[in-house]
Amino acid sequence: MCHSSASMFQGTPDPQRLVVTEAELAGSVHGPLGISCVMCHQGLAGSSFPHAAEVAAPTCGACHGDVEAAYDESVHGYALARGNPRAPTCASCHGRHDILPSRDPRSPTHKVRLPGTCATCHGTAGLLTDQIVKLPQSFTDYAQSVHGQGAERGIATAASCSDCHGVHDLKGSVDPASSINPLNVAKTCGQCHPDIQLEYESSIHGRALRTGVRDSPTCTDCHGEHLILSPHDPHAKTCAAQMAARTCGPCHSDPVIIAKYNLEGGVVGSYEDSYHGWATRRGCEGVATCASCHTAHAVLPAEDSASTISPANVVATCRQCHADADEKFAASYTHAAASITANPINRMIRKIYLVAIALIIGVMVIHNLMIMNYFMVERRKQEESSRWVLRFDRPQIIQHLLLTVAFVMLVITGFALRFPDAWWVEWLSELGMTEQVRGDLHRIFAVVMVITALYHMYYIFLTKRGRREFRSIIPTWQDLKDLYHNIRYYIWKSDKEVKFGRYDYSQKAEYWALIWGTILMILTGVILWWPQWAVKIFPSWIIPAAQTIHYYEAWLATLAVLVWHFFFVIFHPEEYPMSWTWLTGKMSEESVKRHHARWYEEIRDPGEGGISSTAGVASASPEAGLRPETETGETVE
Repeated sequence: MCHSSASMFQGTPDPQRLVVTEAELAGSVHGPLGISCVMCHQGLAGSSFPHAAEVAAPTCGACHGDVEAAYDESVHGYALARGNPRAPTCASCHGRHDILPSRDPRSPTHKVRLPGTCATCHGTAGLLTDQIVKLPQSFTDYAQSVHGQGAERGIATAASCSDCHGVHDLKGSVDPASSINPLNVAKTCGQCHPDIQLEYESSIHGRALRTGVRDSPTCTDCHGEHLILSPHDPHAKTCAAQMAARTCGPCHSDPVIIAKYNLEGGVVGSYEDSYHGWATRRGCEGVATCASCHTAHAVLPAEDSASTISPANVVATCRQCHADADEKFAASYTHAAASITANPINRMIRKIYLVAIALIIGVMVIHNLMIMNYFMVERRKQEESSRWVLRFDRPQIIQHLLLTVAFVMLVITGFALRFPDAWWVEWLSELGMTEQVRGDLHRIFAVVMVITALYHMYYIFLTKRGRREFRSIIPTWQDLKDLYHNIRYYIWKSDKEVKFGRYDYSQKAEYWALIWGTILMILTGVILWWPQWAVKIFPSWIIPAAQTIHYYEAWLATLAVLVWHFFFVIFHPEEYPMSWTWLTGKMSEESVKRHHARWYEEIRDPGEGGISSTAGVASASPEAGLRPETETGETVE
């Protein structure tokens, strides 16, 4: 035989493809029938051998005329007729010379192996029909579905590709004759699920679809096309926890569909805002879902006497879970009754409570603010009447105020972009903070932050006091020792309270975190403000990287202020309700003794030079060894 060895076809693109062995032919479905080569390759009949290199395609239709006719009318046949080189032919699915009957488990068209055959084109990459458009990744979804899993386990009744799409007459879903056309899907699924088909066809959904309402759902709208999961699978659209939002919600919460067909609105929201909805979202099994009351497939409106929610049947429906339910109980759990907006009594109760909450809680807030204000004012009076130390001078206070205002506004306007659906963002939007306003405010206060940073650099490098402040806040090995001993003290492992210097380890850590964070936020902010210029200098990945850094650094800074800074200046038991130092720049002598004992000893001890004119200490009591404030004043009265 000429085709018995690949050596006969050296120089051709795929020599092995042209090899045909007698064993292949004998073992194929055609072998026992005595089918000769020219019966398929009819173009070679009467030809001399060896034949020409280019031969006509084999003609399967000579024996399988009905199959060929069905193929020609299929989507595959249309694709081949249009000249699509990727269009599958008979050999693509059945093989070439080793064709086996579909009932043979070795056959690529056997029910169990068929999905893998179809996956050749409908796999993970999809089929490029015009180098751009991709077909759905059907096989990947099918393999994860109940049907695919069943087929993999060898369950003979598990649906395979041909059960739904047909064998040779595969047609697109827009073709009225297609088995997957919306009007025919229920019938297709009914081959295995006949009882459910009957329920669906008698339901409002099935009846509406038959009358031409294409918005009415069919099997695949609720269960999916290929990724059909068990209702007990938590990832399934039809599982209890997902049903309201993902199965029924897309239609019954769509304002366009509700208005188009005059459906009752708010039904999904009223369910989700009920005990049933809350318990379902928490994963509670056995709680009523949409299907519990309306059924899964035989859904009918309350006006239909056969409906499970009709006046004649609704009590029985409720009694599935509530054995003592009666007519009044059933009436109290309708969507309208559960809705605050649709129920006038609920609506009135809500308004009364909103007013009551505003008045009662408002009075409580005012009352407590008065008490807090009293203690804050009294604390300030006490500090003013006692000896005090200058902690911050006026430039430092101004820097801190600018930083505070800029930081708070940047946090608000930044997170407002990231969380547009948050209640406080919606409230700000109602007050006029449009995206344009938000963006402008964010950039304005970013500039304020930059100006404050530049002002701070000037202060710490070009002023005498600033340079001294900067030197005192540089971390040293002593800070690690202080941290160790401070932790031991607060877990009762040491009875000696740590004597801190001018700035303790917590303040130094916060300061340098601020410096690091400010630099990061300015750099990434500039990139995000002018991305078109950034990519001229940096690689393209710099923009998404800057966005990620900007977002998470914002979270880090915000949480650090709330957890770390606010604790030490507000919530610390010895500072509550608030330290006034950030506004006055002053610390009481007692506070300095308690929190910064080492610093206090330095500025008070004459032997350490703390009372020299350059140290700048002051007091109302000359006997205490403190002098009036000097140019670099450490303490004043």
